[in-house]
Amino acid sequence: MSIYIKESGTWKEITGANRPYAKVSGAWQGMTNAYTKVSGVWQPVYQYDNTIPSVPTPTASANGSSWTVSWGSITDSESGVASATLYQLFYGTTSGFVAGSSYSIPSGSFSGDQTTFSTPTNRRNTGGETWIVAYYIIATDYAGNSSQGSASTNRYTRPYGTFTVTPNSSRSYDSVTPRWFPTDFTDPYDVRAGGTGGYTGLFFYGSKLEDTCKTHEPDNAIMFAQRKGALGYSGTYRFAPCSDGTVPGGAPSVNVYDTIETNSPIFNNTNEGVNIPIINFSTQLSSGNVGSIALITAGVSNTYRQLYPANSGAFNAGGVITLTYN
Repeated sequence: MSIYIKESGTWKEITGANRPYAKVSGAWQGMTNAYTKVSGVWQPVYQYDNTIPSVPTPTASANGSSWTVSWGSITDSESGVASATLYQLFYGTTSGFVAGSSYSIPSGSFSGDQTTFSTPTNRRNTGGETWIVAYYIIATDYAGNSSQGSASTNRYTRPYGTFTVTPNSSRSYDSVTPRWFPTDFTDPYDVRAGGTGGYTGLFFYGSKLEDTCKTHEPDNAIMFAQRKGALGYSGTYRFAPCSDGTVPGGAPSVNVYDTIETNSPIFNNTNEGVNIPIINFSTQLSSGNVGSIALITAGVSNTYRQLYPANSGAFNAGGVITLTYN
């Protein structure tokens, strides 16, 4: 049953979005409900809409330094959704909450859609203040009821600039004995590969790569490695990612199927230093699965290669990684 009001000679239905007023004890008051008595029973003929819209939680996916933000259906069971706005909100460890841009969702997208938000350079992680971003929706129905939905999962913004990641340590593993080179051994922290001991040498970074990348893969990544004097012999050697962030109790967990070869003549010259393009690893540096980087041989060989240990050699750069974000 509906209730009507005569306006300019025309009867018009009053919906929950319209609020009629009644004078009570000399004061006008907005009506919440109206009833009529039918066959001795009171029945509702009008109810003002005081139900807030149902608002979904957006989902944000990184797309370079921008974000693709999607949402589900925005609904209102009473008067209907009148408007909805998607907001971007940043949080800096020093600045606190900072409003970003917003997007007025068109009515044709109330049932769900997606859009793209950019990230200003001054809201990207540059190695100083740490920034995260989240997205949320506020919707309003035709009765004026508003509702703010839950925010999307907090995400780190994409880093910007050049970052240096230094290794925490370096050691070599003897697979024949088996053992890690003892600390009283000659050059115990050098990085070795091959030899009669089937050596595997590693630079260890702990969680530094994951922490620096903040879930975003860099545009470029190189690791500096330098032959120690004239030690070792020519041959083909490979660098491979390893999940161990520190020296494990047993053999290292090297991913021998994801390698970068250093074919001759690399490392053939005395004290030769090389920038290794570790961006070419299939294993993502931001994944948390690269706690160390290993030097291994290409197949079985009695030859070996010996590199300066962590933070040693030219410019103390042994094992130092440079990440670049455009």
